[in-house]
Amino acid sequence: MTEQPLNTRKTKLAEGLLLRADLMKKIEHLQNRIRPVLIVSDDKLPQEDPDKLLAQLRQTIQDLETVIIRINKTNNETLVEGEGSLMEALAKRDSLKMLSEKLRNIRYAAQVNNSGDTNLKTTINIKKLQIEMDQTGRAFRELDSKIQEINWLTELKD
Repeated sequence: MTEQPLNTRKTKLAEGLLLRADLMKKIEHLQNRIRPVLIVSDDKLPQEDPDKLLAQLRQTIQDLETVIIRINKTNNETLVEGEGSLMEALAKRDSLKMLSEKLRNIRYAAQVNNSGDTNLKTTINIKKLQIEMDQTGRAFRELDSKIQEINWLTELKD
């Protein structure tokens, strides 16, 4: 049985994302298989045909391009309630994740060790920072859940 071409196969967005990751791993694997067969001694033959490996590499990269186009098209055309397009929701989620990480780092850096030095004090309001951290973390989790749900319910666009 032949496999349906990637650009016509009905696929959920989440499956497309998994396929993208698999294709990227396959490209790396093919690259690693090609290296050792590029140069051999005069009296030896390569263990694998480098031309066949290169053909597989080219096809896999073309498959990856097709999947990425479909993912991007889907992200741009799919709406997330209260967030705009899925692409915009993904950007917001990434921003929330970054803000959450940076706030955590600032919170950690602002802690004064009880080393006996009474001349040290924190210059920011830790309680307010903690509240912002909690709100940011909650917003990230809620948006991430929406995105994950959409990933499993939405068909990749052709």
